[in-house]
Amino acid sequence: MKKKNYTKIIAEIALSHNGNYDYAKKLIQKCKDAGANYVKFQTHIAENESSLDEKFRNGFNFKEKNRFEYWKKRQFTPRQWKALYRYAIKIKIGFLSSPFSVEAIKILRSIGLKKWKISSGEFFSKSLLDEILKKKDAIILSTGMATIPEIAKKIKLIKKNKNNLTLLQCTSKYPVKLEEVGLNIAKYYKKKFKVKNGISDHSGTIYPALEAIRQNFDFVEVHVEDKKKIGPDTPSAITFSELSIITNYASSLQKLNVKIDKNKSVKSLNKTKILFTKSICSKRDISKNEFLTMKNICFKKPGSGIPENKINEVLNYRFKNNIDKNKIITWSDIKK
Repeated sequence: MKKKNYTKIIAEIALSHNGNYDYAKKLIQKCKDAGANYVKFQTHIAENESSLDEKFRNGFNFKEKNRFEYWKKRQFTPRQWKALYRYAIKIKIGFLSSPFSVEAIKILRSIGLKKWKISSGEFFSKSLLDEILKKKDAIILSTGMATIPEIAKKIKLIKKNKNNLTLLQCTSKYPVKLEEVGLNIAKYYKKKFKVKNGISDHSGTIYPALEAIRQNFDFVEVHVEDKKKIGPDTPSAITFSELSIITNYASSLQKLNVKIDKNKSVKSLNKTKILFTKSICSKRDISKNEFLTMKNICFKKPGSGIPENKINEVLNYRFKNNIDKNKIITWSDIKK
């Protein structure tokens, strides 16, 4: 039986590796172990992205003196990106990384990336989208800071280029309150724009993901961290054990929605049916040629003999042989 599409889970590592290649590799493995379909990073190149005027996001005490140094410390070389990509492929987990410059796209494309997650902030970057649209690669587009008219305009451009498109509802707050997640908007995207849909969640809880899976969204993206290592995204992230809950729920829900044939399923339960149902049984020792009556029989398990519900068909039949007390009566034991 053909399986229906089910929700794909994207585990967003972002920059929680802090520029440590070995730790980034371990995080890929942890996402795989937790059952995620994709692991996602962010590809930052300070020289091509950040000016000296860029300010830090409020709410976290950064060690670096400016945003440029923050990106610089956490960026990987093209060779390291290629190794991380190959490692993900080796252990069979999809690899994504959001680019934040044209140069980042070129690096990721050179290592083999063909599916692009565009972050909410890069939604408005014409140069970035133009570069991606040079090929017919799949696009997953977060819409955290865009209005519906802005989204409609962007969709028109992407569809004209015939790229496969997914829209993610996102509220660009870190963390976001549950009442601000906006699952209804993701549903609207699918109905209005005829695209795949999903959410990029920053609530730091499992609940939006679970409900999105229940509603059969195409994608769910969640930030995931080892919370022993505190970072700017920690309040917006879930743990790896919570990621496992989400992925197990997704796979379980997929199985629960598989359609079965009731008649075929019952046929496969014949042994269980015999074990759990009752047969006609001798209440006492019974002599040969004695009539089968309610006085000399009762009903007991297993259901390997004449079924209890056949009693009216066999009343006043004769027994062919002597029958010991407490024995299941079979069709070969009786005659008219």
